[in-house]
This record gives sequence, C-alpha cells and structure tokens, in this order.
Amino acid sequence: MISFVVGRGMGHLGRCISISEKLQQHHLPIHVFAFRETHGYLSKNLHNDIQLKAFKSKKFEDGKQTTLLINDWRSDVPRFRSEGKVGGNTKLVTLYHSDFIIGTNDSAPMREYKNRIVEIANQSDIFLHMNLIPPKQTHPQMNCIYIPIPLITREISQSPQEVRRMLGLQQNEPFILVHMGGGLANRYEQIVKWYDQINSLAGRYRFVVAGQLADEDYQFDERIIKAPLIPNGKNLVQAASLVISKPGMGILGDCISTGTPLLFLPPDDAEREQKIDMLREIVNSDKVSIQEPEEIVPKIEYVLANKEVIQKRFSLIPTNGAEVASKIIEMAYRIPLSKLAKRQEDLLRLTPYSSFGHKGR
Repeated sequence: MISFVVGRGMGHLGRCISISEKLQQHHLPIHVFAFRETHGYLSKNLHNDIQLKAFKSKKFEDGKQTTLLINDWRSDVPRFRSEGKVGGNTKLVTLYHSDFIIGTNDSAPMREYKNRIVEIANQSDIFLHMNLIPPKQTHPQMNCIYIPIPLITREISQSPQEVRRMLGLQQNEPFILVHMGGGLANRYEQIVKWYDQINSLAGRYRFVVAGQLADEDYQFDERIIKAPLIPNGKNLVQAASLVISKPGMGILGDCISTGTPLLFLPPDDAEREQKIDMLREIVNSDKVSIQEPEEIVPKIEYVLANKEVIQKRFSLIPTNGAEVASKIIEMAYRIPLSKLAKRQEDLLRLTPYSSFGHKGR
C-alpha cells in the first residue's frame, strides 16, 4: 500500500488531499497518516475509500505493509527505513518546495534552511520538488532522484457567488481575505500585531478573516467577517479581490491558480522569507509584501490597481502538480526499489520541465 505522512500546515494538508484524490482515482491503496488535530478537517475532504490514521513517529502503524511512503514535510520520516519502521524495500518519496540553491547574498539562517532541504531529500529515494518556474539546475550534492514538478493546488468546488452567500455578503460585493494559516505548527508570530492593523482599517475596507484549525482568541471589529474553517479554502481565495497573508506556500499556490492578487506580511523565519522572494520574482515587484503598518493602505491600493498585471504573471505558472506527482508516484509504486535508479529517465519523462527529461515538447 501507499502511506502518506502529512504535516499540520494548511498547505501540506491541501497537497495531501489533492494527491490522494488523484491516487484514489487510479485505484491505488492509500492510507493517510496525520496528526489528530487535523483529522476533522481531513475527514471532510478525503474520499471515503482513503483510510485516515493517527501519525505516531515513534511507532509507525502499518509500516511493514507500506510499499511506498510519501512524506510532506516531516524531517523524521525519511529515516523510517534505516530505523526499521518500514520494510527494507519500501520506497521513500519526499515532497517539498522552495529553492535550495545557495546564493551569495543568503543569510546564515537561509543557508542553513537550504542545506537542511538537501539533507532531508537525500535520505529519500525520490524528491518531488515543486517549482514556480522551470529549474535551471539541481544541487551538486543531491544524490536522490530529483524530479521538479509544478505547483500542487486543489480543485475549485464552490463559485464566488456561493462563497459570498455563505459569508452573508452581496452577490458582487468585493472583500479582502486575511489569512494566517492553520494556526497549529510553526504558528505565525505576528498574528496579533497585524490583526490590530486590519481592525484599524475596518471602516475603509471589507475584510474577511479566514478560519484556522486553532483560532487566535481575538476580538475583531464588528464590521469584519470571521469566516468558518471551510473544507476547501481555495474557494474563499477565488472569491476575494485580494489576499493579505502570512508568507506560505499553500496560500501562494491558491492565489496563483485562481489569479487572486496577494500581499505577504513580514517573515518570521527563513522559510517564510523565501516565500516572499518567490512572490516578488513572479510578479517582478517588491510592492507585493508589507514590512511596516504604514505600508498597508498604499500596498493594497497598488495591488488592486495592478490586478490585471499580477493575474497575467500568475497565469504563466503551471498548477497541475497533483496530476504530475500522482503519475510519478504510480510509476514508482510499481517499480521494485532495486530497479528504481535504472528507471530514473522514465520517471523524469513525466515532468513537464524540458530541462529534466521531458525533451522535445
């Protein structure tokens, strides 16, 4: 069987749902292992045929029955084979995003973060690396099968009109979505600071605050709508005129795939700093991130005025990563571990990026 171990973040959960749906359509046996606090959300999204189980790192359930193990993104999981928690012939697939090529201007924390990505990937057999633009190179120390894939995003399941009706808004009433992630692991440190700023602008803009797995106990202005945690947050993103968010890959992917302009708040670690760099590179502007409170209104006005330009830039980014990843996983599932390296070129042909095995198209 295929076991999928997923983290607590909303982006990780969304990718798990998207890939699991595709694998289920291929009639592959898949079990999802997740932290209990995410089970309520996952159970509303996963197909009934997909078994959902509690993730326990110290005692991995069904490890010996696992033929292929997918990990997004747990640093302890790629060691499961060497630790005897899965069989010796179990294939390990790690899924992640973010650039890992060290630049001359990278800070020490950023260098450490990028080196950690390569270190974890090298404990796997296959590294599925989500990219916004075709990668120009891989890491010289990458010794696993490296396969770049497009963004993984979910399918839309509600129209903007249905979302606005659910929120109590008029059919064509515009709103700005404020998103702070799932609120569990690696919680954004500046939530309250930026909620205060949003509160102060409640009379100027219509704000909707996205629900979280673990909400912040915060008293919002009565003019701000507090949305529930809806099963598919991408529906909420598509209905918004603009998203203001803590930096994250999940919300970046949702905005790109729906063409919704995005403003990132300041980073609180190297990983989130890189998400801001990615957004700036796509849009070719440094006006899509906020550093200080006094920048909020000018940046909102700039992004809304340049919405069509941003949408055009976003439209150039492929977002069919779930389909690509599921085909790669299906092929790897059917190949014995001992023959996986010899089939590397076959696996690479499944990526749309011409520089990595998909030549001539």
